[in-house]
Amino acid sequence: MSISQAKYLTNLPQVAYTAQAVQTNEAEAARLAGTTLSALMQRAGAALFDYVSSLAPSGPILILTGKGNNGGDGYVLARLCHQAGMRAEVLALFDPQQLQGDAYEAYRDYLSSGGVVLDSMQPDSAPGLIVDAVFGSGFRGQLPENVAAVFRRFAQSSAHRLAVDIPSGVNGSTSEVACDAFIADATMTFIALKQGLLSGSAKRHTGSVYLAPLGVGQEFAQLVCPSSHYFSAETLMAKRPVRPIDTYKNRCGHVLLIGGGPGMAGAIRLAAEACLRAGAGLVSVATHPDNQAMVLQGRYELMVHGVANAQELTPLLDKADTLVIGPGLGQSEWAQALFEAVRSCEQHVVVDADGLNLLASQPMQWQNAILTPHWGEAMRLSTAVTTDAKTLSRFDMSNALAQHYLACVVLKGPGTLVQQAKRININRSGCAAMASAGMGDVLSGIIAALLAQGLSKFDAAMLAVYIHGLAAEKAAHDGAHGLLASDLFVHIRGIIG
Repeated sequence: MSISQAKYLTNLPQVAYTAQAVQTNEAEAARLAGTTLSALMQRAGAALFDYVSSLAPSGPILILTGKGNNGGDGYVLARLCHQAGMRAEVLALFDPQQLQGDAYEAYRDYLSSGGVVLDSMQPDSAPGLIVDAVFGSGFRGQLPENVAAVFRRFAQSSAHRLAVDIPSGVNGSTSEVACDAFIADATMTFIALKQGLLSGSAKRHTGSVYLAPLGVGQEFAQLVCPSSHYFSAETLMAKRPVRPIDTYKNRCGHVLLIGGGPGMAGAIRLAAEACLRAGAGLVSVATHPDNQAMVLQGRYELMVHGVANAQELTPLLDKADTLVIGPGLGQSEWAQALFEAVRSCEQHVVVDADGLNLLASQPMQWQNAILTPHWGEAMRLSTAVTTDAKTLSRFDMSNALAQHYLACVVLKGPGTLVQQAKRININRSGCAAMASAGMGDVLSGIIAALLAQGLSKFDAAMLAVYIHGLAAEKAAHDGAHGLLASDLFVHIRGIIG
């Protein structure tokens, strides 16, 4: 596909904003740039047209329009397509007479160019490209039924689908997704990158994201502080630990991983081997005595200790620089005793799986911890924060946990969020093949290895999450279905270098 860098960017910036911040400040950004909101709408339409032209769709172009400025962008695109001789149809999902200002003028200009507006779907409609220009930055809540019905009609269409600014039904600030939200193959967003496009279920609806700054991106950045970061591979990989030629294993950190209750040896073994593969100099495992031989088998570089109680754990804690607690730990009396011994330790500690569940039952502020919950675990942790956790968005949940527990939080999922205090980064790597048992255990081991090698909690978590996702992408080249967590090991080693 031919991309015109003058109109829009494929290399996305490293900062993101709430949709509300963009909406509130776009007029002032335009003024500072010596232009107008009307001119921005024309530029948005031109960027969309540039993308549509590069596709050369096989069938007619169907542009779905709303009653706001997003609809105005759609009418500008429709006019440009019509003038270029492309087969384009506009289906107005709201009466165009509800349009105001620049959007209404765009509608009138489209009619003046000879364009036609449909008020209902044609029964034999088979577009080659569907453009969603219905709702934009101001969307919240649920879609009106007439809009949802149209989206359902085309949900299984083979047509390429383009969303204007934000897919209708997606909240550009929170990543919340309404029922029947538009599912795009590509989203062209304007002025600045919206954080809500980059995380959680929203990623399923955005497809590839492009940014058209519309000539006011720099002015907007001067006005508004970003709400999150979206660090690039280059920025994150520059944080990798570097080994001097005269180093030795004791300088590369000693990690102790604690877990593996009776019958649950696999999780702690995965975490421990990932820790080795990510460069920790020494890796010890404290597991239930029943598991000692099983964890050691085939990976003799591990130092595996069977511990029957917390007293036997104490000398191992004293030797370690960094701790991991939780993989396969269980919630038995044995598990609770080991967890209690770790809670008072001063080392950095990665808390995962049953470590998180035990923390949820006995909440405490834990400044030297990195918490790594998936959404279900985050919900349990949040009971100490709010009685209505179901209403929290991913960004709200990450912030609530980080502020309450005073820990670094890794909220796993598509576009994993890493937050410490008010700093937050949205991860760029990963794929659907990661929906596989043991992936979280591998991530815990990578984080701990980077901590042990001297990275800060925030940097270790960000880099580990990126490496973890990139390793999965590489492993998935051989097939996304049936990917095993252990398939990542060779790629982790190669990425860290």
